[in-house]
Amino acid sequence: MYQERAFELHTHLYGCLREDELRWLASRKKPRWHIFSNTFEKTYGKPPDLENIFSPSRKEDLRKYSVYESVGNFPQFQCCFDFVISVAHADEQEVYDVARRLSKRQTEPYAEYRMLFGPQLEMEDYRRRIVSLCEGFHSAQNDSYLVMSLWRGGDLAAKQYETLLQLMDDYPVVRQRLVGVDFCAQEEGYPPEDKADLFQSILSNNREYPDKALSILYHVGESFQDKSVESAVRWIYESARLGAHRLGHCIALGQDPQEFLGTVRKESLSERIHQLEFELAHGLAVSHPNEDEIRNELEELRQSSLDWQARASASTAGAEQSGEVSSSEEKNAVGPAGNEGNSAFADDLIYGTEPQIAVHYTPDHVDRLKSFQDRLMEKLKEMQVVIEVCPTSNQRIGAVTRHPVHRFLENDLSIVVGADDPGIFDTDLETEFQILSNDGIKQQKLEEMVERSRISHSAALSGRKG
Repeated sequence: MYQERAFELHTHLYGCLREDELRWLASRKKPRWHIFSNTFEKTYGKPPDLENIFSPSRKEDLRKYSVYESVGNFPQFQCCFDFVISVAHADEQEVYDVARRLSKRQTEPYAEYRMLFGPQLEMEDYRRRIVSLCEGFHSAQNDSYLVMSLWRGGDLAAKQYETLLQLMDDYPVVRQRLVGVDFCAQEEGYPPEDKADLFQSILSNNREYPDKALSILYHVGESFQDKSVESAVRWIYESARLGAHRLGHCIALGQDPQEFLGTVRKESLSERIHQLEFELAHGLAVSHPNEDEIRNELEELRQSSLDWQARASASTAGAEQSGEVSSSEEKNAVGPAGNEGNSAFADDLIYGTEPQIAVHYTPDHVDRLKSFQDRLMEKLKEMQVVIEVCPTSNQRIGAVTRHPVHRFLENDLSIVVGADDPGIFDTDLETEFQILSNDGIKQQKLEEMVERSRISHSAALSGRKG
């Protein structure tokens, strides 16, 4: 009903692999079972039994190893993901065959598949694999397109992007099938601001060379264990402000703040400072009831940051003079206690690591957080940013009680639906729409999501010409 009309705009190529493809990969080359075995043993405390795992008699065991059905247990999800990694090698011929196979069985009228290669891959190998992916999609003669996920860390993403531009010049098939770039995998530790220059370069090139325009897609607000909820919400807004065309997941933006009531989250001193500065700059008080209290904490934290940097420098200098590497476990005592007990330095710090701020989610803080989310959703609506929701993925990995899509719709945001990793979650786009329907989303809204997907594909958003 939906899958035959909606465009699939959020799915990962190797996350689409199902039992038949996994069996084929395992027969093609010997699996690297140590990858899966190591993760499995760390998670379950025992080694997996992989003997004849692909035989019909072990169908249930294969499902247990390769399909993630728990809720909120990321190590178990990682096991299933590593099972796929173990049987895959992602060489030139394999990626061609995978792209062709998945395109051949594609039900949706249009789909964009994301692919991420590790940073260890030499650039020439990177080039050849991208060409193979595009040729694989092209050979199937369906509307299947490639979005390359760039590496979040360091400056590799910029080099990868320049390689993509060159490939589009050199290979017509790449120009036709490559439609966007993406940032996925671990988001903790990689603030959107780090990619500001790259975003501007991509957007500038899109305007100058519209025949090679690429959309910018960005996973954000899906996993935010290293920061406060409000900082995670801010990262979503900053991703959009920098020019991302579609945002993936954005759980932090729409998750009910009541789910955090009574909890304590920690974030780095510098992250906390950035959040307080943002609140003052935009007149959005969430950390404290008023701007005076925000200014007071900000002033104290800035001084604490200077003190910490001085102590860290002195500790490093002392270690160098003595010829030793500092490994002190002395507690870090710097820093103020926040108003209302809302923030304070964590008590488990050591010199050489950035101090952590504890953020307490009191009833008043939770109320302010909800207002903060609503205000930023208003801004995102004005910016016409498209949010990709993946119900099964969000419920199983994010363990959300009520899916954020409800608040997205209440705030009239533009929504498209994706299956994310349909092989690992044993789902498809039709199932994702049915989940939303069963969760109370009205037929009219679901139809709007279908139509939104058909006008929000990468070429439409990037301004691609030709």
